[in-house]
Amino acid sequence: MDSSQEDANRFNGSIEYIRLIDLIQVSCLAKLSHVIRVDSIDKIGRFYLDAGKVIHAESGAVTGEEGFFDLLRWDAGHFETERLPEEVTNSINRTWEYLLIQALRAPRKTVEGQKAGAEAQGLSHGFRGQINDISLTDLIQLICLDSIDRIIKVRTRDLVGNIHVRGGQICHAATEDLVGQEAFFKLLNTPNGTFVTLPTSEESDTTINVPWEHLLIEATRIADESSGGKIDEKEAASRAQTLLQKIQKKNVSEKIRLAMLADKETRGILIRDSNRMIQLAVVSNPKLSDSEVAAMACSRQVDEEVLRRIAIDKEWLKIYTIRHALVANPKTPVNIARKLIPTLNRQDLRNIARSKSISSLVAMEAKRLSVKMA
Repeated sequence: MDSSQEDANRFNGSIEYIRLIDLIQVSCLAKLSHVIRVDSIDKIGRFYLDAGKVIHAESGAVTGEEGFFDLLRWDAGHFETERLPEEVTNSINRTWEYLLIQALRAPRKTVEGQKAGAEAQGLSHGFRGQINDISLTDLIQLICLDSIDRIIKVRTRDLVGNIHVRGGQICHAATEDLVGQEAFFKLLNTPNGTFVTLPTSEESDTTINVPWEHLLIEATRIADESSGGKIDEKEAASRAQTLLQKIQKKNVSEKIRLAMLADKETRGILIRDSNRMIQLAVVSNPKLSDSEVAAMACSRQVDEEVLRRIAIDKEWLKIYTIRHALVANPKTPVNIARKLIPTLNRQDLRNIARSKSISSLVAMEAKRLSVKMA
């Protein structure tokens, strides 16, 4: 087991309405070592993680990467974390970032006659279970990623409090003597304990208006200072740097992890990175807005795979500006652009037909359809 997992404050508790893909992501980011056992009606599956690496997966008799992706397609069930055995078959050698991006890029599938959608590709919030040995920081991250409204009730030997999450953001925290950010920081820096998640109401107080990512960073800083740890000159200088400079100092793996969790400002920087995997990680960020997707569809800096990823998402293609941007972008694969041309209005077709930058095949098809609509 990773030493950081043993040293950090650990909590045990139950949680509902969680996506398996988010549970895997947070476990990997926290470099946890455990088995996530999943039970769903008549099926049993397991994810094996060692120090934040996915090393094995079982979905019934299916194992390895195939078993990993199959498990993520399950609709609902119960999960529980178990101790990682000393000896485990190592059937997966790819990075967890790659695995999750591939899972998110998979086209929607119809399951048992259901309408294709998030539930059909195994990304539903239908899982509940017991999580052991998790830090409150990682728990907060997991809950905010899922964007489900809930209250986290925390209990330790000396402290009782709660944290309210609404729409993927922390909106309120309270202990017996504090509220707002002060209560939040006190709870996050408390020793081992238990937690339980409960439904929240729209009437809950709003005493915090800071993005959860910033709150977690600040909580870490406060913990460093309260423990008497000295911040060296390098770290102090790093904190003074701009966001862009900080991102530029990260390696590829760190950028991929950041892209999957980042806020809008950070996503705007990372999508311009020349590395395709980093760009794809940005597109996989669950907080991505439609306007951001439209801007990516227009961009000639993004990798062709990003445009392909946008084009396979049926929800994004319902938005006219995104379809138009894809057709007008010369980097969009010709077969995708031609498929979308019939969905555009006559004026946009005429403009595309006159464009000198796009493929002649796309321009000719646009011209043919604009004449036909006249």
